[in-house]
Amino acid sequence: MVQQLLWIELLLKLGAGVAALLVPRLLARLVGLPAADDPFWLRLLGGVLIGLAAAIAVELRYLPGKGLGLAGIAAIDLTVAAVLGALLILDRAGTTRRGRFTAGASAALLTLIALVAIVSGL
Repeated sequence: MVQQLLWIELLLKLGAGVAALLVPRLLARLVGLPAADDPFWLRLLGGVLIGLAAAIAVELRYLPGKGLGLAGIAAIDLTVAAVLGALLILDRAGTTRRGRFTAGASAALLTLIALVAIVSGL
């Protein structure tokens, strides 16, 4: 179960990171979030997500128990979900209904994944 969760996290973070790094404006438009004039921060976030995916890959392939690990991923997921939730409450999560839905759905999915990770044996 832990291996499957790590693979899901790896694929989600790598996919989102590559998209944010390579096509930040298109990604923002697709999910209904406001596109900044300068996509620096979204690209930086893409790099961070790719780095997290690399840490997960190390955990899975080379150094079981020495990479980021499921506990670290759960902490990151819950933190990001809390930030997204706060942005939604403060009405800063998007200017469109689709953007607010995407932020809320992402927060819910991150919370669910973190809770499954916690229950599965952290």
